[in-house]
Amino acid sequence: MIRHLGFAAVLLSAACKLTQPQPPDYIVSYALTGAAQITCDSVKYKDAQGTVIKVTSPTLPWSVAYVAPTGSFVAGTAWVVATGSGQAAKLKVTWTISGVSTASDSSFATTTGAGKFALIVAHQL
Repeated sequence: MIRHLGFAAVLLSAACKLTQPQPPDYIVSYALTGAAQITCDSVKYKDAQGTVIKVTSPTLPWSVAYVAPTGSFVAGTAWVVATGSGQAAKLKVTWTISGVSTASDSSFATTTGAGKFALIVAHQL
């Protein structure tokens, strides 16, 4: 009986070492929206490998998504042009652990006149 308990303890110990938890992956999405009069010169964002990707003259609404590991840094910047006052634009980054949780950060602006402005979001997962 004691020999069986010792063997069971060794098996349990070995099994626990083989099944260590892994950090989760995140589903990351960037979304840029704006009033009908808003246009976007370009958007830059970091992908899962940390490479900066530039999208020139995206049509609004614009979005992109990818899977990123824990510890990734998400960052996005949109250069936006407004034709007058009262025009709103928003850049939102959302990161989700599938089936567990969702969080986000965003940059929002409403114009007081015609001109260019930037929306910036950055966060470490």
